[in-house]
Amino acid sequence: MDDTTARAALRAYRVEDAPLLRGAGRFVADAALPGQAYGAFVRSPHAHAVVTGIDATAARAVPGV
Repeated sequence: MDDTTARAALRAYRVEDAPLLRGAGRFVADAALPGQAYGAFVRSPHAHAVVTGIDATAARAVPGV
């Protein structure tokens, strides 16, 4: 193993690792703001598929939508 390969194999320690491993990390998903909106993405199980329609009836029935 040459010097370049040896350096690439070294473990990288990041400043944020310790709090995350202790369960004290803060994540964007932990934010709670007044009037906060939420969104979700649904990935297609079909590669290169074309969306020809979306039935949003159930979503529109939710209060606040």
